[in-house]
Amino acid sequence: MPWKNGQGITREIAREPASGEDFLWRLSIAEVAASGDFSLFPGYDRTISLIEGAGMRLIFEEAPEKRIEHRFEPFDFNGDWFCHCKLIAGPVRDFNLMVDRKRARSRTEVLRLSESAIRRSVEAGWLLVYCAEGALSAGGAEAEAGDTVRLGPGGHEIEGDGLALVMSVHMLRGR
Repeated sequence: MPWKNGQGITREIAREPASGEDFLWRLSIAEVAASGDFSLFPGYDRTISLIEGAGMRLIFEEAPEKRIEHRFEPFDFNGDWFCHCKLIAGPVRDFNLMVDRKRARSRTEVLRLSESAIRRSVEAGWLLVYCAEGALSAGGAEAEAGDTVRLGPGGHEIEGDGLALVMSVHMLRGR
């Protein structure tokens, strides 16, 4: 689908709820073919991770500039902020998580998987596991590089061989 501002395209992976104008959270992969402005998402917190390409510089009016040039390294910023993207050397693909800050909080971590299972849990919310490299099993579901597993509340085992981005989305109490 086109970006809200029409300057790029994104592939939505998962969201809650599944349809409608407003969302609690949305997970997507954006294709950034040229330097330009990111769409504004007032009221949302954003996490971006480079997954392909040489990288980009994010230039904000409200915060210091940030270079995104290392793959699978999450960077958090406010969706209310004006953001101009300058590509470093050609197109990039990035992984995006957006969360409505009035109703939920998120955390993204990078896990290097090995023989030992890693346990992650979320009490009221979702656990989203993106297989960045290799293969993994999360909550009993199998995934290969490029796949995402969506899990509900509770504790979940993550194991495999490779690299994973693990995003937890926690509902705020009383929401």
